[in-house]
Amino acid sequence: MKHLLRLASLASLGALLLALLAVPIAAPGPSSALARVAPPPKVTGVTPVGQEWVAAKLQVRWRAIPGASYQVRWGRTTAALARARVHPSPRASATSPALSTRCEPWRVQVRAVRSGRVGPWSSARQVRFTNRAPGVPALRHSATVQTSETAARVTWGRTPYVARYRLDWSAAPNGYWKGFEHNHTPWQGPASTGVSIQLPAAATAGDRFLHPAYGNPVYGQLNYDNGCTRTYRKSGWFGFFPQSRVPDAGDAVAFGTYNTELPSRLGAVPAKIANLAENIASQDLDVVVLQEANDDRAQSLLARLDARGQTDWTSHGVGSQQVMWRTSQWELVEGTALGMANDGNPATPLPTPGVRLTPAAGVADPQRQDIFVVSVHLEDTPGGTVAQRKRNANKAAGILLDQIAAAGTAGLPVLAGGDFKGSFSDGSAGSGSCDESNGCVGEGQPTFVRAGFWDSRTAPVKDGLAFGTVNKHVANPPRNSTGVGNRTDFLLAKGAGGFTLHRNVVRTFGDASDSHQSDHNLVVAHVVIPRVS
Repeated sequence: MKHLLRLASLASLGALLLALLAVPIAAPGPSSALARVAPPPKVTGVTPVGQEWVAAKLQVRWRAIPGASYQVRWGRTTAALARARVHPSPRASATSPALSTRCEPWRVQVRAVRSGRVGPWSSARQVRFTNRAPGVPALRHSATVQTSETAARVTWGRTPYVARYRLDWSAAPNGYWKGFEHNHTPWQGPASTGVSIQLPAAATAGDRFLHPAYGNPVYGQLNYDNGCTRTYRKSGWFGFFPQSRVPDAGDAVAFGTYNTELPSRLGAVPAKIANLAENIASQDLDVVVLQEANDDRAQSLLARLDARGQTDWTSHGVGSQQVMWRTSQWELVEGTALGMANDGNPATPLPTPGVRLTPAAGVADPQRQDIFVVSVHLEDTPGGTVAQRKRNANKAAGILLDQIAAAGTAGLPVLAGGDFKGSFSDGSAGSGSCDESNGCVGEGQPTFVRAGFWDSRTAPVKDGLAFGTVNKHVANPPRNSTGVGNRTDFLLAKGAGGFTLHRNVVRTFGDASDSHQSDHNLVVAHVVIPRVS
């Protein structure tokens, strides 16, 4: 019996073994196959091949491994590499992400990926930016880059090895404005190509004469560097203007001002009279205002102009100031004596002619307006401080404005030209140290502008801009390094439609001495007089 039981057990065991042998053996899974694939070898030959300076990126390549893609990481130190983000690369080269500095070396590592296996990281390779001395940015600030009448713009080209730019700007050349010398825009990155300076919205006290109506530039100096030095580089100072006011439709009047310099010791010097007349005639003016020109000088000029074929000039004078006009274009309605008797006080205006002119019969039209023309000559304060000079010019200009208004000019275009004794904020070093915020006042021209006048330098065409309007009898007057010369001679208009031309006539006669020419230049503008319906 026991023997039979043992045989039955052996039979069952045999059946079980046969059943197990009948089950097919499964093929190896993916993990088994991956375990048998060798990882790719270590990447070698990591080499820097270039840089994208503006984007702050470095470029590397390495020896290719057949069938592999790659992973790349960047860091400032070896420790930083271990924490760095891994960037994929399908080929044996890579460009870094934007890196935080161009001034210090970086480290880069690469590893290969093939058939799902990741190889070891390459040895860390040190790479760095080629960081040479920055180039000189090419500045552009002419009318062609201006886009706004209420902001002045500077642009520049992207420059090799420059990592940042900013503009230092002022209302006076070379930053000569105490308390307002340096106004820095924020630093901008290497992709930046320009910046705009917003101008004051109204011509009023404290605007530092930067409202567009003054015709004054903003003065700028570009700061730039490669981001790796403690000191930045600087361009020279330069003047730049906003987009010019678009003139209204109307009739253009060629308007000039000329301080003819009349010291009594000279008298009527024939050569000088001839040259003054030549200068006036060459500009084909309709109206010109003269300073330091008494009646005798005016008559001498009229005679010389007549001899040159311009036979239609006439004049009206008060004291040593004159208004001259072409009778073929304008006829006198009324001449008015403004200003005051010369009392030696620079806070009162010198005797000043004001004339109302109407279009001459040959050019008359019901829509053309009369104009009121004033020849202004403010006095200076010999040895006076900047504050005194500003205050006196401001008071004298204020008196003239009241007198112009009292002369029945309401509704008329008013043209005022002459020697306003300068904007004492834009002269030599330190001259702008007296600011309105420190108790000073605006001088002659700003006083007129704040009363509604516009300056001829708002014209789109500005000739002779780099030279001062006072030549001091120098045969070859120097160009101002900022590109904008100082001036004491101004052409202003109220109730007009704007200007199309401003010209500082820079010209030498003879030896440039006071027996051949004035110490002031002739200044010319084309002003638009709107028509009325």
